[in-house]
Amino acid sequence: MDNPHKNVVLFYKYFILESAILSESPSTSTSMNMNQIESFLRETCMHLHMRGRVLLATEGINGTLSSINSTDMNEFINAMENYKINDTLVFSSIDWKMSDVDDELVQQNRHPFPDLKISIVKEIVSTGNLIQVDDIPTYGGRHLSSKEFHNVLEKYQEQDSHSHGIENDGDEKELVVIDVRNTFEHAIGHFQYSHDKKAAINPNMVTFSSFDGQFCAENADYLKGKRVLMYCTGGIRCEKASVMLRKRGVDDVSQLSGGIHRYLEQYPSGFFKGRNFVFDQRVALAPSGRGKDVVVVGRCIECCDEYDEISGSRICTVCRDLVLVCPKCVSRLRENHCSRHSSWKGHYFTFLHIFGEDELRDQMKGLIEIRENSNGGSRKTLMKQITKIKERIACLQSKLGRVDNDAPRRCRTCHEPDSVCDGLCWGFWKHSKAPEDIQRVNLPIAIGELVKPGPDWNEPRFGKKKDFNIGTVLEVKSWNSGGLNDNCVSVVWDNNSKSSKGSRNINVYRWGTLDTSGLPRYDLELVRSSDACL
Repeated sequence: MDNPHKNVVLFYKYFILESAILSESPSTSTSMNMNQIESFLRETCMHLHMRGRVLLATEGINGTLSSINSTDMNEFINAMENYKINDTLVFSSIDWKMSDVDDELVQQNRHPFPDLKISIVKEIVSTGNLIQVDDIPTYGGRHLSSKEFHNVLEKYQEQDSHSHGIENDGDEKELVVIDVRNTFEHAIGHFQYSHDKKAAINPNMVTFSSFDGQFCAENADYLKGKRVLMYCTGGIRCEKASVMLRKRGVDDVSQLSGGIHRYLEQYPSGFFKGRNFVFDQRVALAPSGRGKDVVVVGRCIECCDEYDEISGSRICTVCRDLVLVCPKCVSRLRENHCSRHSSWKGHYFTFLHIFGEDELRDQMKGLIEIRENSNGGSRKTLMKQITKIKERIACLQSKLGRVDNDAPRRCRTCHEPDSVCDGLCWGFWKHSKAPEDIQRVNLPIAIGELVKPGPDWNEPRFGKKKDFNIGTVLEVKSWNSGGLNDNCVSVVWDNNSKSSKGSRNINVYRWGTLDTSGLPRYDLELVRSSDACL
């Protein structure tokens, strides 16, 4: 077993000054440079046995990596800072944010990340290509050090008992602090300021790409004439968020340089209250030196009791966003719903196999009423669920399915029973450790075997059966990230195996995995010897 990783580094850089090296000469194309950088990163990380996630794009790099010890981490940083293309230092001036893995994780011999993943993407922080890297020096907000950011909040708090503003260049302006992170991150920790512990604004984001179209579009006029401070985990999201606001006419925008990470290093007992969410198996970090004495700002979404433990098994059954639900409430709920989908509670469920026909009809009636008063993407989501319920009712009426009232509560992420799932199956964690007494169920199929369309082949999704003859299994794995059972395969087809770009077209199919109605589905079946000539 690998040695446990004890050090983590968080880093990012936008290639603003170095962008010319990516398309400088005709003989060195952008794609070639990206592949060259990706190869360097992969070779360096593998040599040092590092794990983590790195996003690489022509606009920059964004990564979090772990190492066995600080020596390896320093060697990685040194290699990065000395890496050149066309005599230009690509990764110079990066703010490397270091942290340690807590002793409990080390003693369990668990890594912050399950593996190493380096991806070439279009953007290192997704905006749908709305914000270009060249916009940052032109429209980006003013960077405040941790001390400057702290001093602004401190000065505001001192004056708050006498007025509702803070002096700025001789003018009194109202201060607005914005948390540029997702809702679940804000829920367990955020900045609080003023004498009444006013919380930073939560834009209610599930993904950062919605910040401009929703929050900025709705609040830009309100923010004009105010002093805006924004922050995120390490500073990378603020770089683009400040551009979004300033492009909409909000002039006085500042951002916390180095993010919450740097602030807590200098002010562990400052204005940030609660825990700082991190995208690895440490989940959330308490301010240094405060440990279990950290202030709990999170609230259970059901009973509103103090609670701040994030778990991958507690997500909204509709949008799959993480939600805070205390153990007491989990025990009485079949599935969870976030605040945005609270009105769908009692009507929208992922696992339908525990409900009878009458219950399903009541759910469908409620969803139809909600859909009539909805718009946008939610109408499409609701229609899909209505269709799913209709199919389940038909399944019960045809006696092909049965109602399982005693079915165990299952994790929405990995579909494993709660007795098996440890909550580390969501998103960036994508890892689950099965209890020793749980036996894995593996597929009766191996890599290299031949398959053909099976009994549950979905023609609208996969294409007509006649267009897919014989395929070869390339990989056997879990259908859901973090799942314990190998219940799907990736396949390359002998015909229709080339995409429009000429590369092999590899698809993933279910093999006995439970669908959302609780029934096993078989998209494929093994090719018998008599089928080989088909």
